[in-house]
Amino acid sequence: MDSNLYRVTLGQARQADAFTAGEKAAIQARNALSDELPGWALAFGGGRHDATALLQGFRTVLGDIPIVGGCGVGLITVEAATLTGYECGLLLFPAALNPAAIALVDNLGQDERIAGQQLGEALRESAFPNATVLLFYDSIQSSPPPMLHVGSQLVDGVYEGLGEDHPILVGAGMLADMELTNSYIFDGRESRKHAAVAVVLPPTLTSHNTIMHGCYPASDFLEITRIDGARVLELNNRPALTVAAERLDIPREQLAMLHPPHFSLTLGEKHGDPFTPFREDQYVNRLVIAADLSDNALILFEADFQIGSRVQLMAIDPQRMIESAHQQTQALLSTLDGQQLLFSLYIDCAGRSMAFSGLEDDETAPVREQVGVRCPLLGFYSGVEIAPLLGRSRPLDWTGVLAVFTTTAP
Repeated sequence: MDSNLYRVTLGQARQADAFTAGEKAAIQARNALSDELPGWALAFGGGRHDATALLQGFRTVLGDIPIVGGCGVGLITVEAATLTGYECGLLLFPAALNPAAIALVDNLGQDERIAGQQLGEALRESAFPNATVLLFYDSIQSSPPPMLHVGSQLVDGVYEGLGEDHPILVGAGMLADMELTNSYIFDGRESRKHAAVAVVLPPTLTSHNTIMHGCYPASDFLEITRIDGARVLELNNRPALTVAAERLDIPREQLAMLHPPHFSLTLGEKHGDPFTPFREDQYVNRLVIAADLSDNALILFEADFQIGSRVQLMAIDPQRMIESAHQQTQALLSTLDGQQLLFSLYIDCAGRSMAFSGLEDDETAPVREQVGVRCPLLGFYSGVEIAPLLGRSRPLDWTGVLAVFTTTAP
């Protein structure tokens, strides 16, 4: 196998001027690709950059190739995890690794599930058994106050549109800043709002995925008895904020004033037998981004829980986050039996960053130290992470999703 034919290269830069940042990152990646023709790029830019100018910087070097990705709160590479908003990075792929397909929908603002169905239908002919599909969508519908596109509706729709084919979906809800004011995607040609893009990777690429967690139960099981979108109004037929304050032994008024990063809480839904001992990989967590004292509501990042959902209050343990990142990364690499890694992606919830969580240690360090030294690593801080969990891919909160890629000659 020609190693140059399957080389993936990394470019990165941090500049206040978006065009200059894009140009510098593209030059670095293009020079490393040597004589191979570039086929397409996966690119992420900090939320302070102008998306159009950033793309122009990329294209002045790379020409009219498809560029897919979007914005991130910050960037993660082997050197560091930074959140200035002026970072950008890209993975440049040779033409020999061109996608099997790139599909786009731009109607998330109307109905996420229908948009997902349309996206799945567009992918159906190109998806193949065990294909990896990268999926990126625009998280922020409007702001302020932040109204979010519902990732679970989008992903459910994609599966419905695909029919019997269930490829591996890995991706993110893009986010530009911690204040939840903006987001966008790169659709291959330009930047877009209210849109989702999917990339079917070629059969020569195989993904190997793992999920970093870091939450543990802080209550018994509670039934959601009243809910309005992302606003959980009642738990066990009582005001949700009151119940949470009692379980956490915090005055209700004080709990209502706390919000990330000063206080981090999720609602976790356990899948499988509820009476088995705690395992973090059995939980789908939803971040509580605020509390509303006026109607005693807990406000979630995702609006996918329903009346009857049984959840637990989940506390976030900083040390558990770091241990999970170390253990999961080590376990994943041990399964690869010395295979050569072509490149890797790390999609990390922005809430897990040192700037947001208040951690003294960087939970990306185990990934950067174990994976970044073996292959080009590009990561970013996201609003929502998408990865396989409990039999299918799901949108996740407060996780880190690591995907490493190997190649097989056709």
